[in-house]
Amino acid sequence: MTDSNIRIVTFSGVDGAGKTTILKKFVDVLEKKYHLDVVEIRHRPSILPILSALKYGKEAAEIRTTEVLPRTGQNSSKISSYLRFFYYLSDYILGQWVNYFKYTRKGVVIVYDRYYFDFIVDAKRTNINLSSNFVQFFYRFVFKPDTNIFLYADTGAILKRKQEMDAESIEKLTRNYKTLFGELSHRFPQRYVSIENIEIDSTLCQVEAVYKGVGG
Repeated sequence: MTDSNIRIVTFSGVDGAGKTTILKKFVDVLEKKYHLDVVEIRHRPSILPILSALKYGKEAAEIRTTEVLPRTGQNSSKISSYLRFFYYLSDYILGQWVNYFKYTRKGVVIVYDRYYFDFIVDAKRTNINLSSNFVQFFYRFVFKPDTNIFLYADTGAILKRKQEMDAESIEKLTRNYKTLFGELSHRFPQRYVSIENIEIDSTLCQVEAVYKGVGG
């Protein structure tokens, strides 16, 4: 395996599917087993601040973000949604180049906790009300990470961990993520993989196997 081939890895998943737990353990594997420098980034490059920072200031906006549950925004304005979306898209397009020179060129592995796929499948999470097909169209302008993992879990298990969504919403999002990753994997084999997270160690082994397979 040539570890230097793998420089951007993303993890996606419904809240409560165990995504962050697996991500943290995988980062530990990269650092201790493969002796790689790793940086974790949440959702987007964040070269541009979250929009609420423009109104409340950076520190106050970050506090408000942690206090508000995901997917509770009530934005129904198309104009507002377009503005929000293109603002965050700009962050991806500009930020990917900044991160390339800041990390990738120096051999640092970037691990994303969520990625652009959230805008396609679960735009409500960022208070955007736009067609998924419209949002997916612009993915062509965003860097294609080397490895993309979608982690899913049994609905009952998720509800035991978190009660932020109902069973119907969890199942719908899971189906949509699987469909999206299935479509993308036809065009980019091995880059998009869905893994059921039943047992942590087993899931971690599968994630590592995907990583090694892409790098080999």
